[in-house]
Amino acid sequence: MSDPIPDIAKVAAEDNASNRRRGKRIPDWRRSPLGPIVTRIAENLSDPASVLPLLLVVAFGLRAVWIDLPQHSLIFDETYYVNAARIILGLPVAHGAPYAGSPVGLDPNTEHPPLGKLLIALSMVLFGDNGLGWRFPSIVAGMTALGALYLIVRAAGETAWFGILAVALFAFDNLAFVHGRIGTLDMLVLAPILLAAWLALRERWALAGLLLAVGILMKLTAIYGLLALLILLAIRIISIWWRERRIVLGEVRPAVTLVAVFAVVALGGLGLLDARFSSYKNPLDHLSHMISYGADLKAPVDHTGICATTDSAPWQWPFNECQINYLRVDVTVRAGDKVISNTPSIDFRGALDPLLAGAIPLATLFAVWLAWRARNRLALWAIVWAAANYLPYVALAMISDRITYIYYFLPVIPAVAIAIALLLLRSGLPRFVLWGYLAAYLVGFAAYFPFRRIP
Repeated sequence: MSDPIPDIAKVAAEDNASNRRRGKRIPDWRRSPLGPIVTRIAENLSDPASVLPLLLVVAFGLRAVWIDLPQHSLIFDETYYVNAARIILGLPVAHGAPYAGSPVGLDPNTEHPPLGKLLIALSMVLFGDNGLGWRFPSIVAGMTALGALYLIVRAAGETAWFGILAVALFAFDNLAFVHGRIGTLDMLVLAPILLAAWLALRERWALAGLLLAVGILMKLTAIYGLLALLILLAIRIISIWWRERRIVLGEVRPAVTLVAVFAVVALGGLGLLDARFSSYKNPLDHLSHMISYGADLKAPVDHTGICATTDSAPWQWPFNECQINYLRVDVTVRAGDKVISNTPSIDFRGALDPLLAGAIPLATLFAVWLAWRARNRLALWAIVWAAANYLPYVALAMISDRITYIYYFLPVIPAVAIAIALLLLRSGLPRFVLWGYLAAYLVGFAAYFPFRRIP
């Protein structure tokens, strides 16, 4: 196969000759030896079919780099899920650590379904009891969620460039980034329910129900994804009734299919998993335990100030309040016994990108307006998805003292990313606003990047 560079150079030379004949000035950089290469790069960056893979490669690389650091340290709730996987595999758990002494081979983390812990255990079998083994499933799920968001945008009728912008906003949000590279359940549940949302937009309701069931076998919060799809179906049925003053039975069938497949697979799957990995013989008993366990998680009563503990109220999340310190490793500089400085070298935080949080109010209002006035399908999806995954926590916080945390906002971020993309691309803002916002967004990502020094 011939080298492509001479061909590019020939084309560039022909273009230059043509420009000279027409009296056009040839840029100095195009006459340089690197001109053809720069030209090809510029052409690739103007093609969304080239930019999307590049974006995904960068997102994957940032999630995978230094995945085993700090060595032998569990980050945040990994202490529960990784130790549960160790018990399932019969690996040793340190004395005093969660689930130490639990029956070998059974999932001790019964407040959640077993599937997520089993995926972590399988990864540990493949890669070992180390950072890669603990976190590889979340990396895969995080990349799957990015791909699913792009598919949602395209299925709703938007352009490839719009999809790339939404994926970039999601990929480089700090909360999505951190949970896309630590061994917790949150990204493991988000990926299948986003895929279910894409399938629903394509009218593949049985497969959507199947993937929602897979999500709920990771964590019960997948139920909010089901709620979002049912609300979208209800809006469609109501709009048909409003136009035709009758209920079309064919429009009810998707909801029946979705719920039926979801219920059968979820209960059947939980029963099969429990038969091998828990002491529950009836999936309804286990489901009852999980619901009651969650309801009994009470917020502390004696707060001494705003964000005095790691819990927070749902109305604080969009404003990025009550961030959580997942893991921090400090470098201390001393002069004798005196501490000169104490700076973090590693700082994993449960927090939104500040530029994403700052845009939420305006982007949400614009998406609501676009969904109402322009009947924009993607704007409607974003509003319904955000509401279904966020407002239940608001209701819980208002009627009970159920404890909640900022990372519960993670499933809302894809919808927020779409709303911000709508604001930037569909509101008539000047193009420099888009590029300025993206530049500031990347600065926010860098400011929250967990590795503050190159290891």
